[in-house]
Amino acid sequence: MSRDETKALLIGTDPYAIRACLRNGIAPYVVHGPHLHDWGYMQLPEGAVGIFVEDQPSIESILSSLYRTGATECQFRFLQTSDEEALVTAAALAQLLNLPTAVEADVALNFRDKWLQKRTVAAAGVEVGGSWVIEDIHHLDLSDLPEFDKAVLKPVAGAGTQNTSIVRGQAELVATCEAYRRRGVPQRTFVLEEFTPGDEWMVDGVVFDGELRFLSVGAYVEPCLTAVDANRVLQLERFDPTEDTHAFALAQPVVETALRSLGLRRGVFHMELFYQQESGRLVFGECAARTGGGLISESVQFKFGVDLGEAAIRCAEGIDPQVKPSIRPRSVSTIFLANRPGILVGHPSLAEVRALPGVEHVKLDLPYGFRMGDSVEDTTQSVGQVMLSGHTREEVRNRREFVTQWFDSRLVVVPAHATYPELRRWQQENWPASASLFGTYSAPEK
Repeated sequence: MSRDETKALLIGTDPYAIRACLRNGIAPYVVHGPHLHDWGYMQLPEGAVGIFVEDQPSIESILSSLYRTGATECQFRFLQTSDEEALVTAAALAQLLNLPTAVEADVALNFRDKWLQKRTVAAAGVEVGGSWVIEDIHHLDLSDLPEFDKAVLKPVAGAGTQNTSIVRGQAELVATCEAYRRRGVPQRTFVLEEFTPGDEWMVDGVVFDGELRFLSVGAYVEPCLTAVDANRVLQLERFDPTEDTHAFALAQPVVETALRSLGLRRGVFHMELFYQQESGRLVFGECAARTGGGLISESVQFKFGVDLGEAAIRCAEGIDPQVKPSIRPRSVSTIFLANRPGILVGHPSLAEVRALPGVEHVKLDLPYGFRMGDSVEDTTQSVGQVMLSGHTREEVRNRREFVTQWFDSRLVVVPAHATYPELRRWQQENWPASASLFGTYSAPEK
């Protein structure tokens, strides 16, 4: 490890933060868990230094690896993380190592504990739905919970929609908790949240010195949980500041109040709000002190010319990111490419997808041979992701529908739970030249 180069300590393999460091002449020392080796999808670029840890959100595991590798002797400029589950760990580690970071220890918990977050935001006057803590789903006490028709059950410190379910009444709540226990879901403390109807908006931005420096608003074509509950993947649209002035004007004061109450003075964020058309109100969903997933960074950079990874590392160091948006007058949308139950054995190539009209970016995430589940369990499950653009929103929507159907029709998946005769019939239909049937009674081939 060279002592002369400029270095930063990154917790997690955020490709945007890593890229920003390298572009600014900073060597990123990347703390990563087993997923980097086990998944094999991403490789650290030249100039980045990997530091393996057994448990990425564990401060004990990180400190042990830093000492073993001699990284504690490095003069790091700052510490940064985009890992949702390591946010509190990173804040505590930065304080221990006396390094600047974006989210300080006394603020980080507000962005992890979903019950605390809603209580804090509600106290500031932002409209939120009801929320009740379930301390241990293995020992559910219904007497502490209200009667309800429809609610959302999620880990109190979860990420995305993993292990999150819509439950309809107390009987279904009991059944869901029992199912989580049988599946071995590691989380025990959950929150039961009042189901909030409306269009789900996403807000991505940058705050520095307590001021909102950049704001981008968009929407999910259908709310995340509705899509997962119906076994569909996500589709996202980015709003235009000129065409959708009302959305930006409505979102900004809510976002500013929420961030101020949560104590975020600098950093990037991803917030979800629910727009109720009849009343014109916005209801707070949740907020993360990190960039959003699902090609959000790509769509923000395409539409606004803002690099959220660059802003993230500058805020972590305490340097004004000086965000200067340059709005592109094109509509942009991102979609997840749906999988199907079974074993993936074929799909269109990157080049074929890129050649389609309006395709700006493509990620194909699953290797051939991957066994896909029977249902969509969270928002991250898909074969890949595509970002599309067009002159109008209608053009983008048409392209989005076309790409979704086009890709699905070319997806080759060995059916799940098929019998041997069913597999033989599937092979005859898809690869007839490779199929072989019992031929002893047939006339010998000449």
